[in-house]
Amino acid sequence: MKPVINIGKNGVTDNIIDEVKDQMKGKSEIKIRILKNAPGSAAEIAGEVASKTGFGIVDVRGHTAILSR
Repeated sequence: MKPVINIGKNGVTDNIIDEVKDQMKGKSEIKIRILKNAPGSAAEIAGEVASKTGFGIVDVRGHTAILSR
């Protein structure tokens, strides 16, 4: 599975949240990549995305996170 969303220097914005929700339609999991210039660690960013979307975190490795329904 390839990352479908990249989160960069602007962090978690409303557009990112909307895109995560759109990408989850018809899928059970998606992969997001947190770029090195993102404000915070990959775990913090993944947690923020998960809390704002209501999805769960399956795994965070390096700069990549997997979210599921």
